Amino acid sequence: MKCLRQGNKPMAYEKFSKKELILRDELAIERTRLAEERTYLAYIRTGMTVAMGGIFFVGYFKEGIFSYVGYFALLVGAVFFAYGFYKHKKTMGLLKRIVGSLHLPKMK
Repeated sequence: MKCLRQGNKPMAYEKFSKKELILRDELAIERTRLAEERTYLAYIRTGMTVAMGGIFFVGYFKEGIFSYVGYFALLVGAVFFAYGFYKHKKTMGLLKRIVGSLHLPKMK
């Protein structure tokens, strides 16, 4: 079996062979994938909310400190988008490596 490691720590499923896995293990991987998708959508939702607040501040307060607060909120919203996308791609890549090493049905 291919050795999967995250840093110096072995992965949880590394010690199991395909024959030892049961339906519960496959369902746990599916629950993990769905939880990651929910987390990704939460990052998108938060980024959109902060960005919309920034658009409000920039549009409503044409000058002054509150317009700068709006620009800062737009920047923070973009950071939420970027970090959520990065984290989602990293975690889904790790899950695909785990599924591939266990020879389970392929993930979409």
